[in-house]
Amino acid sequence: MEKTRIVVGADGSPSAVAAVRWAAAEAQRRGVELRILTAYPRTPSADEDQPAAVVHDAAAHARSAAPEVEMITMGMHGYAVPILLHAAEDSAMLVVGERRAGRFPGLHAGSVQTQVATQAKCCVVVVRGRSGADAGPVIAGIDEGAADAVLGRAFEMAALRGVPVVTVTAKTDGREPAVPGLDVWRGKYPQVAVESEVISGRPDKVLVQRSRDAQLVVVAPRRHGYEGVMLGSVGSRLLDRSDCPVFIAR
Repeated sequence: MEKTRIVVGADGSPSAVAAVRWAAAEAQRRGVELRILTAYPRTPSADEDQPAAVVHDAAAHARSAAPEVEMITMGMHGYAVPILLHAAEDSAMLVVGERRAGRFPGLHAGSVQTQVATQAKCCVVVVRGRSGADAGPVIAGIDEGAADAVLGRAFEMAALRGVPVVTVTAKTDGREPAVPGLDVWRGKYPQVAVESEVISGRPDKVLVQRSRDAQLVVVAPRRHGYEGVMLGSVGSRLLDRSDCPVFIAR
């Protein structure tokens, strides 16, 4: 069954506002529902009116970015990570802002972006850097073990935006590797132009550099053990240094 919802976390911080605006534009582009969610703990000192104000402001930003988007706003007691993960279980995408302290404990603070990026069952977008960038290609950081997921999402996002895909692959043992599955995705999206780059430097540094003139960088987490997932050095560095939003493909 096609998933027809994008979930975004809101806490009133500038980074969360950027995430809401990005998610709203993406939901409108896809014709799916946007769900704006804020999480807050139930404590004696908590301001019960603040969550309502946060989602109200977030909805206004979403409407400004995407006037035709269908949206639902929700405020829930609890901590951000489990609430966001649960809300995103049957969603197409979970969107969060970059790691900064927000108004509510547990939302966009500490390692929230890393936790949702590694634990979510759906794709995750961490909105950071030039969050409003609407020019430049979609960069696909190719890891042989997850090339198909990265290519599929990169081509999908590029087709929605009418921009090219640039695949970035690291040399192995001095050889220039092929990109597994590239011809298949070219066939599925013939309207998307493709460029391929083979690099000899560290992939994390190269992808951060390429993010400066891109509108999105797509990578995949690394599998670790039976069901564990890690971001690895590439994903972790992008979440800290990328100059455009980072898409964690599933």
